[in-house]
Amino acid sequence: MPSPMPRILPRFLLGVLLACGFAHPIPVGSAPAEPARITATDLLKLKQVETPALSPDGKWVVYVVRSMESKPAATDDWEYHTHLWLAATDGSSTPRQLTRGARSNTDPVWSPDGQRIAFVRGTGVPGEKTQIHVLDLTGGEAQAWTKLDTGAANPRWSPDGKRLLFTSNFNYAQTRDALEKAGKPAKPAWPQEKPRREPNDTANWGLKKKGDKPVEEKDAAKADPDGSLQDIREWLAKNEAGANPRVTTRLNFLAEGDLALEPQLAQLHVMDAAPDAKPEPVALGFANYGAAEWMPDGAAIVVTGPREPGQHPDRSRLRALYSITLATGEPKLLIERPDANYANPTPSPDGKWIAFTYQTGGDFTFDQSKVALVPSGGGAVIDLTMGLDRNAGAPKWSPDSQWLYFTAPTNGGVPLYRVAAKPGAEPEKLTDLESGVRDFDVSAGGVVLSWGNPANPWELVAADAEAGQPRTLSAHNSEWLRGKELSAYERHSYVNKEGLTIEYWTMKPVPFDPARKYPLLVQIHGGPSAMWGPGEPSTWHEFQFFAARGYAIVFANPRGSGGYGRAFQSAIFRDWGVGPGNDVLGAADYAVKEPHVDKNRQVITGGSYGGYLTAWIIGHDQRFKAAVAQRGVYDLSVFHGEGNAWGLIPLYWGGFPWDAKVRRILDRESPINYVNDIKTPLLIKHGDVDYRTGVIQSQMLYKALKQLGREVEYVRYPRATHELSRSGEPKQRLDRLVRFEEFFRRYIGEN
Repeated sequence: MPSPMPRILPRFLLGVLLACGFAHPIPVGSAPAEPARITATDLLKLKQVETPALSPDGKWVVYVVRSMESKPAATDDWEYHTHLWLAATDGSSTPRQLTRGARSNTDPVWSPDGQRIAFVRGTGVPGEKTQIHVLDLTGGEAQAWTKLDTGAANPRWSPDGKRLLFTSNFNYAQTRDALEKAGKPAKPAWPQEKPRREPNDTANWGLKKKGDKPVEEKDAAKADPDGSLQDIREWLAKNEAGANPRVTTRLNFLAEGDLALEPQLAQLHVMDAAPDAKPEPVALGFANYGAAEWMPDGAAIVVTGPREPGQHPDRSRLRALYSITLATGEPKLLIERPDANYANPTPSPDGKWIAFTYQTGGDFTFDQSKVALVPSGGGAVIDLTMGLDRNAGAPKWSPDSQWLYFTAPTNGGVPLYRVAAKPGAEPEKLTDLESGVRDFDVSAGGVVLSWGNPANPWELVAADAEAGQPRTLSAHNSEWLRGKELSAYERHSYVNKEGLTIEYWTMKPVPFDPARKYPLLVQIHGGPSAMWGPGEPSTWHEFQFFAARGYAIVFANPRGSGGYGRAFQSAIFRDWGVGPGNDVLGAADYAVKEPHVDKNRQVITGGSYGGYLTAWIIGHDQRFKAAVAQRGVYDLSVFHGEGNAWGLIPLYWGGFPWDAKVRRILDRESPINYVNDIKTPLLIKHGDVDYRTGVIQSQMLYKALKQLGREVEYVRYPRATHELSRSGEPKQRLDRLVRFEEFFRRYIGEN
């Protein structure tokens, strides 16, 4: 039988609810006002609280608020605004907005003296690059400190505040040009993989200048389609530089919403802390160095870089840790392993250690990411989270260098952990599983969290060093949520026939009448290694909207989900359909036993892998009155070629479609091959430029069902990528939600 978790609020959660005004009692003798329900257009009121950064003295926190605002001169369309806000960590004053206008303002970092904030600003004009701006808190407007054609991002102040480190992305032609001007070798150590051609065997036609027009180099050979072989090559290269045609020899030639014809190379730069200072490149070249952080002495930085610099960037999937002394600009290998991928290097404030995360298992692995230490000069690695069996996120140091804080998805929540920076230490969980920490920062006075739960998806919260005594600093969502009636998340679990414990959650309709019967909506997450629960903000509005529209809701974390350890996550190796499908249906079987659920009015939906599993389930089970498959994968062999997430094929099936044994498994596991058995009315949704899963498969599924005479409808969103439901155009996000509900109502009727 399913076992519901006791509905007792933990200390941290109760404190935040009280601070937000969600747990206040109703005075005796007063009649409560009729609560309002969540509507579709409430989506446009949501504010996302992101990237909090504490001032050096811990008294202030700057953070980003992402909102959806009406477009100028538009009555039925919206756009995103991201702005910097400032709050006192003691809650003594109301947060105030630091930036305004329609620009994008992100990634704030404090100068060591606490007087200035560097951040990344984008104009919103297509084709224009982001630049580093600096805001002086003593007064005045933000100033642009970089004006590079290649843009600038990821600012980091030097420990003495006299320099600024940042990243600028170069394409191949820009890297070649910069190296040639510096008098350095301008060919990569890795092969370009253009058959029977040599690197740089034509003029640098790909070099751009303002206006995005190819540079006509005076020393270039004559570009002539009727000339010599070299003239022909120059003419063809000139055409390619103008993107007519688009040519590539890359393995990873698909980005999120377009082709990625050549790799983008992160070039590190350092500049003096002044608006007119000239940025100087660090370790300029064809190797991709990133995640740069200053060492406390200011003489060096620590970065990630390719484990095998001689491999093409598309084939060099594993990263190592390097240190770069700024005086020489030469990278020095700090730590690597043949089967490991390293990320998030973070020097301790005292300079003795470098914390980082790493994942073993090679290119394709289910191993969980771990937090570890290495002496700053190199040496033996100290693992700090080996026994946690969860994917640990980027660590942050306490100012005294004694503790490392990190988050890790766990059983439906995203708690904050900390672990002592010493051998044998055990991580301790600081926040509960009924909430999610989106991001955080640490100071001597405690922590600040971008935090949410089922009562409020995003607010800024400050707490002590153990995440106790929480106080809510912002009211970006609590103000408009006040008076809204929300549905609670009710946690359950059951043990499936393989002995795995499957956690699932149910939500009651709003308002709820126990004497009535309600339709059941089954929701399925993507990934397949995603994890849903009270700590997941991306589904908050969708779930509350459907509850307000009179649906009972059930969602599960079937085998393969993250947040439950390596064995659970790898339990769908060569089994994407039967096992996880049974886990989802098992949760639905328990949900329909609730007396308020109408078992004859069940509908189902899911996105990405959830779209796959939706199509799989309705090809094997006929209980649902209607289904919506979103941005899914339906033919796994085709997915390998048309999706940029093709790495899921070797990870989950141990091979590729041209291996006959693997191909048989892929065919067995592909929903398209059960199309004859799909009788459930189906709405198929995809974005026009969703290159993560690819678009062709959704067309194949739609056409097959159409030819079979089934009840099917196909929805395509222009300009939309795989992220439509999370960060897509606001009007499309709204349309998606309302369209799904209308489709369901055709088959289950009104309540």
